[in-house]
Amino acid sequence: MQSTSKAEIALESIRKAICLSGPEDENLLHETELAQRFGMSRTPIRQVLQRLAYERMVQTRTGVGTVATPMRPADRERDLVTFGGILAAIRMHDMPPLTVPQHADIQVLRSFAEALSPQDAEMQYELLSRTHGVLRALVDDPVLADAFSAAFWRSVRWHMRDLAADPDRATARLRAQIEHGTAYADRAPADLFARFAAEAEAWAQGSRIASSP
Repeated sequence: MQSTSKAEIALESIRKAICLSGPEDENLLHETELAQRFGMSRTPIRQVLQRLAYERMVQTRTGVGTVATPMRPADRERDLVTFGGILAAIRMHDMPPLTVPQHADIQVLRSFAEALSPQDAEMQYELLSRTHGVLRALVDDPVLADAFSAAFWRSVRWHMRDLAADPDRATARLRAQIEHGTAYADRAPADLFARFAAEAEAWAQGSRIASSP
């Protein structure tokens, strides 16, 4: 079994904390404190924060330090459209049929989604984290894979905002996204990504309608 590095643990822990934090929570990230918490030097912690900055999870403010990137309602539709566009771009690449283990891992997501509780944000985050891992592993192009990750985690933050505002509606939408996305034909990854792209576009469309006067 492949071990998880301290940097990977720190990356996932900080990312999760940001995703689960409320819109009013202050997320000021001090390199020294993070280094002590995760038993690392400041150099790898700085690299973790750079990765999170690439994902638009954090930003550096002069005179303040590194903070969680604010979620501006004006950016919501753009973020979701970008996510859908990256998914659509992935499906244009040649990908071999899913292996039996890959297919099994994806189908487990459907069972996970069926068991979701609207009140359990951590469980929903775990489902989304597993979905990210399964889908990213299918993308061979490293540039496209990084772009997918950045857009995916941005969409996770929007889902968590929706979950806080309307738990039942957000949970129902996530279940529907997973159910439709995992109903692909003939272990075809292109159909898999096309389905998730369609769900992202529908989500963006819903945001567009909700923000219309």
